[in-house]
Amino acid sequence: MRKRTWMGIMLAVAVLAAMGFLYATGRNNVILEVDGEGEAGKALCVSVRTAQSENRVFFWQDGQQEEGGEETKGYFFLPSCVGHHKIRLGDTGESSVRIDGRLYQEGETFTWEENRTYGFQITDASYDSHTYEIAFMKSANIPAMFIDTASGSLDYLHEDKEHEETGRICVLQADGATEYQDELPRISGRGNSTWEYEKKPYALKLKEDQPLCGLRKSDRWRLLALWNEGSRLGDKIAMDLARELGLSYSTQGTWVDLYLNGEYRGIYLLTESVTVGEGRVDIYDIEKRNRQKNISIETGTVSSYEEEGSKGFLLENGSETDGGYLIEKDHPKHWEAEENGFQTARGDLFTINAPRHASREQVAYIQNHVDEIDSLVQSGDPAVWEKLDLTSFAKRFLVDEIALEVDTGTTSMYFYKDKGDEKLYSGPAWDYDRAFGEDGRDSYYVNYGETIVNNNERLQIAINWYQKLYETPELYQCIAKEYAGVLPFFEKLLRTGIDRYAQQIGASVAMDDARWESVRVSGDALLRYANYDASVNYTKFFLANRLNCLCARWNVPHEAFAAPASGEVHLVTFSVYEGVVETVEVPDGELLSYTPDYDGGVYQGWAYRRNREPYSGYIPVYEDMELYNSRWE
Repeated sequence: MRKRTWMGIMLAVAVLAAMGFLYATGRNNVILEVDGEGEAGKALCVSVRTAQSENRVFFWQDGQQEEGGEETKGYFFLPSCVGHHKIRLGDTGESSVRIDGRLYQEGETFTWEENRTYGFQITDASYDSHTYEIAFMKSANIPAMFIDTASGSLDYLHEDKEHEETGRICVLQADGATEYQDELPRISGRGNSTWEYEKKPYALKLKEDQPLCGLRKSDRWRLLALWNEGSRLGDKIAMDLARELGLSYSTQGTWVDLYLNGEYRGIYLLTESVTVGEGRVDIYDIEKRNRQKNISIETGTVSSYEEEGSKGFLLENGSETDGGYLIEKDHPKHWEAEENGFQTARGDLFTINAPRHASREQVAYIQNHVDEIDSLVQSGDPAVWEKLDLTSFAKRFLVDEIALEVDTGTTSMYFYKDKGDEKLYSGPAWDYDRAFGEDGRDSYYVNYGETIVNNNERLQIAINWYQKLYETPELYQCIAKEYAGVLPFFEKLLRTGIDRYAQQIGASVAMDDARWESVRVSGDALLRYANYDASVNYTKFFLANRLNCLCARWNVPHEAFAAPASGEVHLVTFSVYEGVVETVEVPDGELLSYTPDYDGGVYQGWAYRRNREPYSGYIPVYEDMELYNSRWE
């Protein structure tokens, strides 16, 4: 009896072990498939199969071909959950598959290596052959998000950012666990200037509130494309800073690899949305009351109105004005496209994000409230701090100032007011894709010693509240105190945090660069540095020097922050149409303080050859670089 019992236990253990092995090996199987009827570029795909889901990744081709040949170059961009380099040949229909000349049969396994390409030859039943030169790249450490639209295409979605599609969504953790999969009620475009880039940002609406990738639960999410960020760290650092400062309702984000209809779209920052609700801007939801009292909102028959300086909705029952308001200082172009908003007496434009359907009475209420605050700001009346929350204003200022945010005061500048509270609060902080010295179109914003206090003088559409209030004793003291308190955060960030983030996303960034490099070249949208490590070093360089300048400005004693320098020497080349003018050696991390003289009547001025930014004495050298001086046409 004892023997049978013991054998039974051993058998159960063996079964469990076998199941565990099958799960471990089967949860990230990669199957190569051939669709003989597939459109160009979608005939080849791999199926990533985990224990709970199956998602396809299509071969991506960069459009380049060998001169005079028919060989198509491209990549398979694989998610982090693929735990090995083995690919099993699956269903190929009536086609045969040769890899580097060897014929593979269904069920056979091919092992790929990094940093090399393979020749694939696909021959169909009619003996037509297609040759592909394929490299394999794999992400690491970050989740993957797969979204399949109902149409199976991105054409309609990309025609206009207001266009929406339904579909399905699957989120895979880096270890292959399926965190979430369900129908997707809505995917649409988002952003303003960022929507104009080839790599689009998106907005998602889930069926219900759901936590994703360690972020707080919600049904509304944003996918930031990070197109302008060489290090892909700016938005994340700004969000971390806002949270460290204790700025209420600060949004958080984490990186994901995004696949749309099986096409790899790159590394994105999945973020919480700036909206009213639990876990977001948690204030009284006056929109909910509007919907309860006005059936026309639900039926879609509600009428809107627009008059000089004010626009919103004509609600039968919209007299409740003391509620929660989320407003955004907006750009005129963006404001025109919104349905809710107002203009202050001085001409500043605000979009009303919540309530979504603001009545005439509600628009007038928040408009008058902001006008009252603005009047106090312009007159320098200390009573302004009875209407405008001092602490949140100081904290939001610090995020903008440390980041040297280009758009400060023009757009994406949020404020909120809650029911029963007369104060207007600043935040959440949002939109830092051109911050931390990433925008070199104007040398002002790469100069780590500058300020956004007077942004309204540089950009006429920027609100002037920072300029008017900056030197008031209350705000100045609060800024210096909060700044001193956040310096330990930056000590850790510069010591280990940025490197940890860069290591986390490095493999994904490499795939993103491979995916978008040819598009950036053709569109003159190349990043400043060719090497990702150089971009990361620049982020650390800018932050270290920025913090040193602010410590001196606000008289906050602190040991100087050090910028990275490896001791290497880089070659900087100066050239014109006629050829190379001069080459100089510059130590790693040093500024390029010298440029050759030139005839301004013939040449336009030195610019970085890679991305055509004008030369700046505030850009350090972290790799070999070339500057080019174009002739006037």
